[in-house]
Amino acid sequence: MSLSSKSVLAGAALLACALVSPTFAAERSAVAVSGPRTDFSAVRAQRTALGARTASPAATATSKELVSNSYRAYPASCFSDTLPSPSNAIQPLPVTPTGPLYSRTVTLYEKNGSQNSSEDVTITIWRVACSSSGDKLSYNPDGGYVGATLMRIQRQSAYEGDAQLYPQYPDIRIAQGNITFDNPNFTDYVRVASEPNTVVSDTMVGSPIINSTTYVLENYPNPSLGFFYFNNAFTIRFDNGYQGGQVTISVPDYSPTSQPLMAVNGYLTGSWYDPTHGGEGMLTQVYDTGDGVNRTFFAAWYTFDQSGLPFWLVAQANFPIGTTQLQNVQVLYATGGGFAGHFTPPIQRNVWGTMNVSFPDCQHIKFDYNGSTGTVQGGPGGSGNGVVWTRLGNINSLNCQ
Repeated sequence: MSLSSKSVLAGAALLACALVSPTFAAERSAVAVSGPRTDFSAVRAQRTALGARTASPAATATSKELVSNSYRAYPASCFSDTLPSPSNAIQPLPVTPTGPLYSRTVTLYEKNGSQNSSEDVTITIWRVACSSSGDKLSYNPDGGYVGATLMRIQRQSAYEGDAQLYPQYPDIRIAQGNITFDNPNFTDYVRVASEPNTVVSDTMVGSPIINSTTYVLENYPNPSLGFFYFNNAFTIRFDNGYQGGQVTISVPDYSPTSQPLMAVNGYLTGSWYDPTHGGEGMLTQVYDTGDGVNRTFFAAWYTFDQSGLPFWLVAQANFPIGTTQLQNVQVLYATGGGFAGHFTPPIQRNVWGTMNVSFPDCQHIKFDYNGSTGTVQGGPGGSGNGVVWTRLGNINSLNCQ
C-alpha cells in the first residue's frame, strides 16, 4: 500500500507506522510550522564529546604498535572488501538489504529556507554474516556465529538526490538489556557510521540525507557509554524532533543455522596444516592487483615425494573481489633449479594438476586436489576431496576474527 508524506502541522509530525511498501506516492508539500521542534544542538555536542576516543593502556604502550579496537561491534575482516554497486561506484557497504529485514516507514523533518515539511523514508535494519573464528571476543562473548548490523535509509525514488529539499538525519538511540531510552548517562547513544571498520566516524543529528545511504551500527569508543551486543535482540528508536515523532523497530536475536564461506582476502593469508600430520602444510597469500576489481591468490604446498623427500607444489590464480570459492586453480611444480641460486635460469615450470580452495571460517582452509608429477618419477600425486586443514597461527596485526 502506498503511503504519502505528511506535512508537519503545529509542530507535530503525524508518523506513518505501517510496514514498508515497495512503492510510495510522490507527493510532498512544504508548510510553515508554528510549533516548536526539539533543539538537537545539545545532543550533537554530547555525541561529539562522547565520541572522542579514550586511549587504552595497550594503545599507549608502544606508539608504533597496531592495536585492536576493543569497542568494535564485528570482526575487522567484515566489509574489508569494497564491492562494486550496480552503478559501478565503489560502495563500502551493501546497497541492497538481504536476509531477514526489519523495516518501517519513518517521517523525517525537512527544512527549505523558512519553510518546514516532512518526507517519508524507509528505514531497514538487517544483518550480514561475518567471519567466525570461534573465539570469545568482546562483541561475540559466546564465540558463536557473528554478523554486522546494517541500517539503510531509503528515500522515495521521486526525491532521490534532491539537494534542495531533503530529510534530516534523526536522533537514533538503542535500548538493550539494562540500557533504557533517555537515561541520564546517555548509554543509549549508538554510533552510526557510513564507513565500516572505523573508530570515531559518526553521523550527526540533522545531517542532510540527499541520497539513500547504508550505515553500520557501532559502539562509541568511550568506557562511560553502553556497549551494545548487536547479535542480541535490541530496539532502535528514530526521533524526528516533534511531539509524537518517535518510531521504534524491534530487532530479534541473530541466530543463523550456518555460516557462509568467507570472501577470499588478505585476512586469509597464513599457514595451514593437518594437526595429525605435522611437517606438511600450506602457505597462502592474497595480493592486490591494483585494479580495484581483482586479487591474486597464491599457495605453496610443502609436502613430500614418494621416497619421503621434501617437495613443493605452487598454485596461483586471479579472482574477482568478493569470491568465496576458487575453482580449478592450476598447480605447478618446478624442475631444473639449484640451491642458493646455483643454477642457470630459467627453471622449468610443469603442470601438476588443479585444486579448489575455500575458507569455511578464519581458522580453516578446505580444498580438493588432483594431479601428478609427469616429469618426475616418484613425485607426489593423487586426488582428494573436502580436505580441511587448520590455521597454524595468526598474522601479527592481521588477526582474522
